[in-house]
Amino acid sequence: MKPFWKSNRLPLQKAFITAILISLASHVLVLSMPVIGEKPSPLPRNGGLLTVHLTEPTPAPQEKDIKKEPVTVKKQPTPTPAATTETDVKEDTIDLGSQDSRYRSYLLKIRKRIENQWKYPQAALQKKEKGTATIKFSIDKTGTLSAQGIVSSSGSQVLDDNTLAVIRAAAPYDRLPSDLGLSKLNIVAVFHYRLAE
Repeated sequence: MKPFWKSNRLPLQKAFITAILISLASHVLVLSMPVIGEKPSPLPRNGGLLTVHLTEPTPAPQEKDIKKEPVTVKKQPTPTPAATTETDVKEDTIDLGSQDSRYRSYLLKIRKRIENQWKYPQAALQKKEKGTATIKFSIDKTGTLSAQGIVSSSGSQVLDDNTLAVIRAAAPYDRLPSDLGLSKLNIVAVFHYRLAE
């Protein structure tokens, strides 16, 4: 019988141990790398007591590499189309800060109207209340404000009420551009109330 150090299995054991060590080293290297991400952009400052920061909706992550099981779908009989009436509503929802070329010039007009009405409420200023209110409001094709509501509260009833009052005071808005073919446009806007430091 050959001694252990003269065995033919020794090179296999060395190769196996070397492979394990290389694998561990590569895992440690990958796990120790810093996460690369986007830093949030600072809020715009215009020297006033308050600023508006408009947020863009974030797209859902795409599922490119995920394999899904095929799903069988039963075909439903196609309903007969009803006659279209004036009550049919074609609408879209967009962020007030959107750079979409179809809406950009119209949204700029709306934003100017709102900024002309917007002031820090005196009651909130005295109490040093600050916060961020997200609202959604709807404009029909004639430019009339048809709906409004708080999506996310600033934490202050005074600031929330003031934001809604500003949207009402800026109405009526310009007619919706006819080339959009919409009867209603929903707009989401984020209002940041910041006290000067």
